[in-house]
Order: sequence, then structure tokens, then C-alpha cells
Amino acid sequence: MTASRRLTRAWSLTLMLHAVAPAAGATAEPWSRAYVGALPDEAFAVVHVRPDRTKSRHLPHHDAAGRLDLSHLRSALARLGQVRWEDPADAERAREHLLAHQEALGVPGRPSRSPADHRSR
Repeated sequence: MTASRRLTRAWSLTLMLHAVAPAAGATAEPWSRAYVGALPDEAFAVVHVRPDRTKSRHLPHHDAAGRLDLSHLRSALARLGQVRWEDPADAERAREHLLAHQEALGVPGRPSRSPADHRSR
């Protein structure tokens, strides 16, 4: 089984578990900077690792327990065009990742901007 297939299965399981037992905080409750800073890398659509090993993490949409948060997924999709991507390829990876969640949940809508419209540093 390929890594991509394993990841797809893992996300599918996460989505199914979330549908059965949704998070209590799955409403549009804002996350504090400290809360987002404490999230694991897996909570973000993209984690860019620089040559000096520092990271920039973009578009959080899973809570601290790993559950998908629908309001933050919608926010991440809406903010795709606002991110200053260090690597332009990250824009497409983030978009595909977020859309996979959206499609798995059966949530209608698509982001309004294509990856070609995203800014890079």
C-alpha cells in the first residue's frame, strides 16, 4: 500500500469518527494563538520546513485531539488566497488536502481562487 493510500485511509477514518462523535467545540469558536501554537503539525494543511529546520505551518483545521473542525476547514479554504507561500507548490498541496476533507464530508463549495492566483514570497 502506498503512503498516499495510507494517508487517505487515515483521513477517512478520522472523518468517520468525527461524524459519529463530533467535537464539542466544533462550532465557530475562535482558537487562541496559544492553542494554535500548541497544535501538532498534523492539524495544519501544510507544514513548510526551511533549510535551517524551522517551520511555517499554515491553515489549521484539526483540533488538538485530531478531529476535523468544520468551521476551521471552511476558514482555511477561504484563506487559501491570503497565505504568503514560501514554496508555491505548497498552495496546491494545501488546496488538495482541504478539498479532500470537504468532499469527504459532502460539504458543497469550492475555494474561489486557483493556486495560480496565490502569492509567494
